[in-house]
Amino acid sequence: MNNHLMFLLFLYPTIILVLATIPYLTRKTENFGVSIPESMYGRDDFKAMRKKYSLLLTSIGLLTTVILFIIGLQVSEATAYIIYSVLIIVFIIGSFLLYLPFHFKMKQIKQAENWQAARTQSLIIDTKFHQEKLTHSNWWFTIPVLITLATITITFILYDVIPEQLPMHTDFSGKVTYSDKSIGTLLLIPGSQVFLVILFIFINVIIRMTKQQVSVENPDKSKRQGIIFRRRWSAYLVFTSTLTAILLLFTQLSFIYPSLDNYHEPVIFTITAIIMIVTLALAFTTGQGGSRVNINDQHDESVIDRDDDRFWKLGQFYVNRNDPSIFVEKRFGVGWTNNWAHPLSWVLVGALILVIVIPILLFS
Repeated sequence: MNNHLMFLLFLYPTIILVLATIPYLTRKTENFGVSIPESMYGRDDFKAMRKKYSLLLTSIGLLTTVILFIIGLQVSEATAYIIYSVLIIVFIIGSFLLYLPFHFKMKQIKQAENWQAARTQSLIIDTKFHQEKLTHSNWWFTIPVLITLATITITFILYDVIPEQLPMHTDFSGKVTYSDKSIGTLLLIPGSQVFLVILFIFINVIIRMTKQQVSVENPDKSKRQGIIFRRRWSAYLVFTSTLTAILLLFTQLSFIYPSLDNYHEPVIFTITAIIMIVTLALAFTTGQGGSRVNINDQHDESVIDRDDDRFWKLGQFYVNRNDPSIFVEKRFGVGWTNNWAHPLSWVLVGALILVIVIPILLFS
């Protein structure tokens, strides 16, 4: 079994775990993409819905894992690789399709019980929130920048030592494709380092600028959780960008010293595993918006957040032409998503695609 297939076998259970536990990671003011009073989060029927969704998705994931593992033993590695790659995509789509009935059921419950009629809807905007220290300084990204500079410096100093043929790609069967040594091919990895550092800095800036979400039932607790949420993910960006830069440096060194190529795959798996474990730990200990951070609270159940469900299409896609925010917190999941009604969202997505595709085409 080649390393690519082993990586997918490791990745798939991780994806199952993340997707199956999303209902427990979201804010307590939402349930399956529908806004609810925070005091209702622990209702027995809502708890049963979250449990049912997680068990169904986990069962499907485990069953397909066993079946495909058996199939993988019967077919070629190339075929197994394709099957597992397709499975990951299908499972992600399937998780969304499984989510939809729960989402529509929640909308029906909300409409039938009409919580808004018995409570005052309100919206809190803390004008001083973005003056808080919400993220770690971008100067921390000097670490991966220095690693990138070291990669470029070492490459040019030892240019004559580098073999004339460089391993550039490994196919499904494990066959390595080589390319002639050139400045362009040797700058591919440092170029990737530069792109990733810029991307991580951009995300760090976005985290600091993203629209604030405060629960009117407990604004102080919500604010403190939001600050912790942003700072933890900001630290995660610094950590991940540094490990990624180290990984790419090691890859470049394997070009210069072919003997290091024997350690390339173990290094990749080790660093990838560390990043995945830290990601999972952060998601489970923090939750969306810091919802899993334990802070003493005092609920005011006479008020609820202003209902903005109409702006959340299917409970996951935010479309609000009157909101100047480009990025907002996800409603079902952990992290941030775009305001798809804002033209700049589409410009940024298009620019990101071009930044990724153009260097690949040029170096090809």
